Amino acid sequence: MADHREADHQWLHGFVLPLIAGGDVRVSEVIGQRELDRLVVAPLDRDEAALRIAEARQAVMAELLLDPPLPELDDEALKLAAAVQDLLFLSHPDARGPQVRKRRLAEVARFAAGIAELLPPERALDLASRHSMLHHLFDLGRDDVRVTFWAGKREFRGAEPPPRLLKWGKVRRVREERWRVGLMSEAACDPPRRAIVLALLAASPLTDLLEPLRLDPPLELQPLARWLREPEIARAVADRWLSLGFSAIAGPITSALLALYEKEDPEAARLATRFVCHLHLLAILARRSSGALLPELQAQLAAQPALRDFYGLFAAAQRLGLGRPDDVAKDPRLASAIDRAASACATLCGETRVRELVAQMARGTRIQLLAAPAEDAPSDQRIAP
Repeated sequence: MADHREADHQWLHGFVLPLIAGGDVRVSEVIGQRELDRLVVAPLDRDEAALRIAEARQAVMAELLLDPPLPELDDEALKLAAAVQDLLFLSHPDARGPQVRKRRLAEVARFAAGIAELLPPERALDLASRHSMLHHLFDLGRDDVRVTFWAGKREFRGAEPPPRLLKWGKVRRVREERWRVGLMSEAACDPPRRAIVLALLAASPLTDLLEPLRLDPPLELQPLARWLREPEIARAVADRWLSLGFSAIAGPITSALLALYEKEDPEAARLATRFVCHLHLLAILARRSSGALLPELQAQLAAQPALRDFYGLFAAAQRLGLGRPDDVAKDPRLASAIDRAASACATLCGETRVRELVAQMARGTRIQLLAAPAEDAPSDQRIAP
């Protein structure tokens, strides 16, 4: 029993704590059902490392919620941590070696994906709690090294080369190259590990929403849009996306919106469209320059072509009545600024393309115009279903 307590302490201190608070995580073994059952029933709340973990998680949650409680290291949290550990074990170079049985690796992958399949969260507090366990998920990486010398080269994945290999650098013409490998990007290329990543993201929708720039798995808005109704979640996502900048998020967000319009989920499509337009409105409010907007947008477009449809979707949303809250009409100056921005976006995108985007948006949101105007229509020409 004492050995188990020590092993639990080492796991909490060496893996779970740096996973949440930051630092190097150490993975040496697989967590299976037996180990997980032991952790679930162990009195972990008495462990000093468990208290530090709770405080680190609370600090993450405090960035999202007002006065969040100290989270427990409960069954859900342990399952998420165990799934990440098994995912990293499968990503270890030694786990892909010829001496490792592929059947055993497949069993580990299935177990990890299975324990990560939690029931859907019900409250913003649940979302924040799960995100506090996984907020560093896409920061996890491995430092690889390649050492080239006169007689050949050697690569070290996640390990330092032995000092002897670096000796006599000039004589042996030693050259050292280093690069970082994102483990989630690497895992996405391997079907068993990709299943674990997908299960983790499904369990923690906020983690999914806050990482729009990953290439794979791509952002899918349909299961996530409902959470944008929660003010705390919407504020966190808006802050994150705006901090990344329109140039960075334009491609993935536009692709995700257009893909959502092809789904049979008009409510999610409307909500996601309104949220993206909300980002544009925040940018309009934050704009300090009094000069013409169109030249600024044209300069941005020259550097990032994906912005064309991103701005075009904002113009299209104005024509369908999704681009601004109804009470904007109470502030004529703000309404005029939005009209000017929508007109600039339409000019930037081109009228033909804006009409195409209006058609896609109308089909996905089940909203139609009385008539297709040549320019951005005032609100009295729009109708809802």
